[in-house]
Amino acid sequence: MCAPGQIPPELNGRIDRLAVPILVDGQTLIQDSADIIRHLDTHGAPMLQSYGTSHALEEWRTSIAAPLSALCYPRMPQLNVPELASPDALAFFESTMPKRIGMSFDEALAQTSRFARIVEAALPGVLPFLELRNISFDTLAALADLRSLTMVAEISFPEQVLIHFNDLIARAGVKPFTPVTAKEIT
Repeated sequence: MCAPGQIPPELNGRIDRLAVPILVDGQTLIQDSADIIRHLDTHGAPMLQSYGTSHALEEWRTSIAAPLSALCYPRMPQLNVPELASPDALAFFESTMPKRIGMSFDEALAQTSRFARIVEAALPGVLPFLELRNISFDTLAALADLRSLTMVAEISFPEQVLIHFNDLIARAGVKPFTPVTAKEIT
């Protein structure tokens, strides 16, 4: 694990951008999530038929990208995640992410209700990608976005989305985030 903004010494000169995830498998270094999944899927029987998201899912993700970031980034420091445990990592995160979302964390938190309404209106559109039988790369990408939204206490998932999400997250062995309200931060 590495802190945001820091490159582990063994990766100096080997990575092409400061981004995670990074997989090092022997002499192989991979920085793209889809390529990492593809690489891991070569060990044993392949589990996925493709390693990229569909145009339809990307349209859905684009519709919530800005509000999702504005809702989640200000809450991440409250989650006590190991990636932000050091003061340097937290300082880097808190100075970099507001630029990414185009506003301060305080401004984003003040707009929580508006952003939550936008996301909630779009949530039914994720249902076609929450495959319970044939998990696809779309399923994994949608699940990651939905898991991020669990840190936003003000978000209410539609019942059908919540049913599929809970089933998939249990299968993945991953827990939702602890919900954080805007009021807890400000």
